[in-house]
Amino acid sequence: MNFNEEIQTLFTGFTVNGVTIPVAYLYYKGDATTYVTYMQTYKDQSFSAEDMIAGYVELYDFDIYSTGNYIDVVDAILELMQGAGWTYQPSRDSADMYETDTGYFHKTICFAKEREVNYNDD
Repeated sequence: MNFNEEIQTLFTGFTVNGVTIPVAYLYYKGDATTYVTYMQTYKDQSFSAEDMIAGYVELYDFDIYSTGNYIDVVDAILELMQGAGWTYQPSRDSADMYETDTGYFHKTICFAKEREVNYNDD
């Protein structure tokens, strides 16, 4: 399973305080007043063995948009992702933002996870 599939599975039926929060890859097309988008942002820190890449770290950003207080959503994402083995990257978070053109508060948080490379000898 790739990381996008893992994230989609983790966030199936994602609720915060009894409210279902839509989570979409890259772009959300609905009309919810609180939603989350995610995307891969970087691959870093590769390590090798026997002159071949054996693994690397993938980083994903989660963008939380809300017309109200989004702190509980951030906390729920932190708990869910860390519980699934992802490492929170607080130094890569955005500042708290307010987008005057849309009326949404916006916060980006980042997670990382190692991926092993398995070469097939066939």
